[in-house]
Amino acid sequence: MIVSSHLAESFRAVLRDRERDALLVAPSEGVTLTALDIDRQAADLATVLQACHLTHGHLVVSCTGNISAMPGLVLACLRTGMPLMPVDRSTPSTELRGLARRWSAAAIVVPETVDLRHDETESTTIERHALGHGLAAWVVTPRPEAGRHAPAAVLKLTSGSTGEPRATCSEERHLVADVRHIAEAMDIGPSTWQLGIIPLSHSYGFSNLLLPLLWQGTPLLLRPQFVPTQVAPDIATAGLETFAGVPFMFDHLARHQRLTGIGSLRLVVSAGARLAWATVSAFHAATGLKVRSFYGSSETGGICFDDSAELDPRVPVGRVMGDTRITLEPDDDAPAGSGRVRVSGPNVIDRYADGPCFDGSFLTGDYAHVDDDGLYVLTGRAPSFVNVAGRKVQPQEVEAALRALPGVSDAVAMGVDDDVRGQALGACLVSETDWDARTVRAALAPSLAAHKLPRVVVVTRALPLTDRGKVDRSAIAKLLARG
Repeated sequence: MIVSSHLAESFRAVLRDRERDALLVAPSEGVTLTALDIDRQAADLATVLQACHLTHGHLVVSCTGNISAMPGLVLACLRTGMPLMPVDRSTPSTELRGLARRWSAAAIVVPETVDLRHDETESTTIERHALGHGLAAWVVTPRPEAGRHAPAAVLKLTSGSTGEPRATCSEERHLVADVRHIAEAMDIGPSTWQLGIIPLSHSYGFSNLLLPLLWQGTPLLLRPQFVPTQVAPDIATAGLETFAGVPFMFDHLARHQRLTGIGSLRLVVSAGARLAWATVSAFHAATGLKVRSFYGSSETGGICFDDSAELDPRVPVGRVMGDTRITLEPDDDAPAGSGRVRVSGPNVIDRYADGPCFDGSFLTGDYAHVDDDGLYVLTGRAPSFVNVAGRKVQPQEVEAALRALPGVSDAVAMGVDDDVRGQALGACLVSETDWDARTVRAALAPSLAAHKLPRVVVVTRALPLTDRGKVDRSAIAKLLARG
């Protein structure tokens, strides 16, 4: 069954006008795909998925990483009306099966070498079906009821930075509004070659790289992961114009790579985590290019983009994009002159997959203020308290105290289970010094109340990061649980 899809129709127009144009180059696979190649891939994948007795409304989880078949898979799902949930390539098999159960997915699509044979204690079974193009589908038996997530086209997993990850119900109208805003604000056109290093499974990569390809045929050089030594040669060889990354990439490139031959590059965009002034200034010194902040979320798509030419130590996230609207709501915990960011517009979803529905807007966890030029500057995050024996502790306060300790370059504080208190504070420190819970508590006791002192402390040489470049809080939670 082929269904009506605005994005699929847009790609049909690309196919009509540019059938033989190369739209995707994947050097790591030795593959170049034209518009016609992607169209044929999508047709093949749709045929096999339907032969597996998957139909309109069945959710498909994809864990493929940045591979050349990803645009074809997305297009196949759009054409057949199967909502897609892209997840990080590093997701372990047990977690993948758990996601499928939680969100009633009918199939999990992975590279053909991945084995997802289920635990015999599970109530459902999954059977492997070769899809071709390097992919396999592990199909759930019995099939869950189709249509649970209608009318969603894509379910985006949130980062879970303040709790358990949720899934957005992103309809095609939300995706179309988002890609229109991005293409217009960043001047990304049908002939703009982009560098694809950030994960296509993340909302950032999906919106900035994959959607422009389907919407208007914006071509893409795709890499499976960030390899610093490949960046400059890729830009120079392919004449790439845009590079979307995350802060640690730009910081590493500026400090450790010779970025020569990148004269074709005109747009460098950072999102996914807060961009530091030190990174902006270091990259500009190395390349003459400004790293521009792009602010968004899974629930809203893009919100703001910094289109200003000046280097600004405040590192603004820029002006509101397209038809998006921002309201800064009063909040007692907000820094002076700031408010909490509420977003509305055609790009904002209506609900999460497990509820609740929104009232036409989404209240973020960010504080910001806006200057006279319409530039928004983020000023902090709304507190996510840890409840220690009935007393609320703001982790950011503890983190600031930890970073002030001698030899500590970074720190994350979060709640850990405690048999006596219910919750206690745990701390992960980046340090060359051998701190432990006793010495940390002794050092912080003069400045923090007793219930705010970490009971569990682990020391690492670097904070673990996700593929998105964000601090991997689930990995830190596991370190603290072992500590």
